[in-house]
Amino acid sequence: MLHYFLLAVSVFAVFISAHIHPPTRTHLQYITAVNRTQPIKLLASPACGALTSSHFTEVNTGVKLNATKTIVAFGDSWTSNGSNGTIPFAPMVFPPNPSAGARFGNNFRARASNSYVWVENLANTLGAKLIDYAVGGAVVDLSAWNSTNKGVTFTSDNLLRVDFIEQTNLFLQQGRFLSNLDPDTTLYTIHFVSSDFNQFSIADGDWNIAANTFLRQIGILQQNGARNFLVHWLYTSNNVTNAFQDVVHHGLKAAHAENGTNFVTVNFNKLYSAILNEPEVWGYNNNTWCAPLNFPLKNTRINLVCSLVSQNFTTFGCDDPDHSIFYIPNHPSGTTHEIMSQYTILTAETCI
Repeated sequence: MLHYFLLAVSVFAVFISAHIHPPTRTHLQYITAVNRTQPIKLLASPACGALTSSHFTEVNTGVKLNATKTIVAFGDSWTSNGSNGTIPFAPMVFPPNPSAGARFGNNFRARASNSYVWVENLANTLGAKLIDYAVGGAVVDLSAWNSTNKGVTFTSDNLLRVDFIEQTNLFLQQGRFLSNLDPDTTLYTIHFVSSDFNQFSIADGDWNIAANTFLRQIGILQQNGARNFLVHWLYTSNNVTNAFQDVVHHGLKAAHAENGTNFVTVNFNKLYSAILNEPEVWGYNNNTWCAPLNFPLKNTRINLVCSLVSQNFTTFGCDDPDHSIFYIPNHPSGTTHEIMSQYTILTAETCI
């Protein structure tokens, strides 16, 4: 009994102290994190460019991350935590649970990592509420790709594939519940194109449709009060996606000039080039790291045994995921997701 009494007194003392000396930011206000040590340190710096650049670059036109109280996220499996627009339960990540946070359980739209995805880490760091609409396998526009423009289409795990249009529509349908979103303290994050490139590789398509849709959906969000955006450029580099990102960059530049819309753009290709070319320097274990199949490497020490077959299984996983770049093929480990979040913050703070 004495133990419980002392514990209660301690909790009460912390409560009183917090109200007498309130912190400037309440970390982990909405998602309770499991205590863990980040074994890998960020070693890369952004390559800040000018807003007037003719090519996509890393820049911040005025987004103030420290002012962020709510994050509304759109994207694919790199951003999805399975919540589909709801505020999820905290993920049970020890041992890894692929269904953690999934709205319906049973691996439905499960997170494709062994811990928090980057946007959850970002929300935790900022003490912000996260409303995540990202879905695994999502593309910018289903009509853009010959493999997905013939009607209903499914992902490899037999779930309906969605796009940025559908995610935006769901967000707007829920607008009556989100009417209190403050434009000055709400950040809209957009992370697509990996799945788009996969579908383009399967059966070709039209990148102009994808680019136009990308910018149109941002315009729709603007019309509904969005002022601050965070856009991630793809972690790999090739001609078609680079051209797509150039078009989007010019569209964002025009939006900023016309109505003062603020945006941060982050080039993950720079980050992943630094990691994948010298994983050991970062602290990754070269015996348990794997790389995306279309990423050029300086070396070929690739061990795919570390990868899970998909997000639906925990067997045959990495022996040491905390020191692995990817958890399943082309999907970062929890450690790397934290590095992505740190790099995002660094870019927002540096490229002003």
